[in-house]
Amino acid sequence: MTKHIGTNYPTQVDAVARKTALQLQSLMAIVDFKYNRHEKCMVCQHKYFNHEDGLPCESDNNTKKIVKHNRWK
Repeated sequence: MTKHIGTNYPTQVDAVARKTALQLQSLMAIVDFKYNRHEKCMVCQHKYFNHEDGLPCESDNNTKKIVKHNRWK
């Protein structure tokens, strides 16, 4: 007996996969806090060191404030 899969099944899988990928990105950023400052965030495409706390955005709906640094001050 097989279950009927709705027509929006691929979009549901994509949403769950993206949520999982964002959680893994966040976890890896916490683990390698010193070394991954130049990685790009999957949500906003800015580098982690441009975020106010140095960690990637947690979801598509919850982006972090971007802080630009000037190294020639």
